[in-house]
Amino acid sequence: MSRRLMVRGGRRCGRFKRLLPLLQYAQGNGWSVVYTNGGHLRFTKPERPIIHTSSTPSDWRAVHNALALLARADRMTVVELSHGVAIYHG
Repeated sequence: MSRRLMVRGGRRCGRFKRLLPLLQYAQGNGWSVVYTNGGHLRFTKPERPIIHTSSTPSDWRAVHNALALLARADRMTVVELSHGVAIYHG
């Protein structure tokens, strides 16, 4: 059972303060964010790969890397061909 994560303004506890840029990017670009049963974050968007990341990143690069993954997935173009599917990275 997953729980949907809501992003709101205002004060944040320590872990959400780090995640706030990632969550704001996801919400602003049409990604759905839910907590998994294991406590991770799952980002989903139609016709895009599912992206998982920790909800308590121990390294400052983790948020930057997850943000880069979301941005990279947003630049992907999926083209359906008569003999299959082609994915182009823009």
